[in-house]
Amino acid sequence: MTAHWGVPDPVVVEGSESERYLAFADSYRMLRNRINIFINLPIKSLDRLSLKARMDEIGKLTDAAPDGGGQA
Repeated sequence: MTAHWGVPDPVVVEGSESERYLAFADSYRMLRNRINIFINLPIKSLDRLSLKARMDEIGKLTDAAPDGGGQA
C-alpha cells in the first residue's frame, strides 16, 4: 500500500539564507508530523480500505499539527 504525501520543494525557494532555511524546516516539520500521525494510527484495527483512506487524509493535511490536531 502506498500514499503520496507531497510537500513544498524547499530547493526552489529563493531569498535570504534564513528564508531558505525556513523552507527546509517547514518541509521537514510537515513530513515529521505526518509520519508521527501515521505511526499513531490504530493499524491493526483498520481494514485495508480504511487504512488507505486515513493515509490519504494525512497527505491532504496542509499544516499537520504535532498532536494530530489537523487530522480529520
